[in-house]
Amino acid sequence: MPLELVAWEHPDALRLRLAQQAELRERYGEDDLGHDMPGDDIAAMVVLYDDAGGALACGALRAGGDLEPGTGELKRLFVAPAHRGRGHARTVLLDLEARAERLGLTRLILETGPRQPEAIGLYLSAGYAPTDAYGEYVGLVDSRCFAKDLRPVPGLRRRSSDRAVVSVEIERVRWDDDDAARLRRRMYTQFNAPTYPDLREAVEAAGGFEVDDAAQGVGELATWVARIDGRAVGCLSLRAPRDGHPAGSAELKKLYVEADARGAGVSKRLLDAAEAHARELGYERLVLQTGMRQPEAVGLYTVTGWRPIVPFPPYDDDVRSLVFGKELVGR
Repeated sequence: MPLELVAWEHPDALRLRLAQQAELRERYGEDDLGHDMPGDDIAAMVVLYDDAGGALACGALRAGGDLEPGTGELKRLFVAPAHRGRGHARTVLLDLEARAERLGLTRLILETGPRQPEAIGLYLSAGYAPTDAYGEYVGLVDSRCFAKDLRPVPGLRRRSSDRAVVSVEIERVRWDDDDAARLRRRMYTQFNAPTYPDLREAVEAAGGFEVDDAAQGVGELATWVARIDGRAVGCLSLRAPRDGHPAGSAELKKLYVEADARGAGVSKRLLDAAEAHARELGYERLVLQTGMRQPEAVGLYTVTGWRPIVPFPPYDDDVRSLVFGKELVGR
């Protein structure tokens, strides 16, 4: 299908952008923050057409202005509702990435909202990672930002084939099991508290880790500890749904694996145990919350069949959160 570079105010581009804004108003109850943005810094505006000349989708690339050198921003990626599910958004996205590279840009950023789980799923699958809010989006509850390096620097990540094969044992325990409690504390002290200072402040204000941990355990259905050579290296719990959770769902909580045990399949074994138990209990789906500063966790959930969903309480007003769901029925 033809993809054409057009002016920002081209009638087809304008019509699609207005349709996008109408949809956003319906989802969020108000105008999008940048609904009236001018086209001053737009480096490319593209429209995807069908063979009959009908405009199906659009997207824009912004460069310059208040953006850092080498960084571009994706804007107004939209597919007309009647034409979704056919890969058109990915087609536009790939075209804009190619144009960004030709312009010498090395990094792309974008903003979307938590009530657009399909968009979040697209960006995650295309290699965009959660990033802290930027510019006018800082502090906005209905905002989630993502970034992608167009020329990633090769790292020293060890291939899974380079790891010795180890045996991971999964044991079901109680929430207050010594090993499970120790691992949850390490999750808090080694990662959550330093990564999310505002979370640490909230926990301390509520009485500290012990008080918060006890509250998190209310409604626990099962807890598992993973061991390698007898050493407890990971934990995960399954919790009954709370008020406002999606109907028929159970919630995963406190998935944690010690740093030196990662890459051995511990997380996958824990997730499999929780999924099997939830199915035995008759739950139709699983849900979970993770943080915007945990790209490794987001990547794990993405590749194991979890999909972004609209946030539910108490995460619906938490700017740190991404929420995922996984259907169990029919699996």
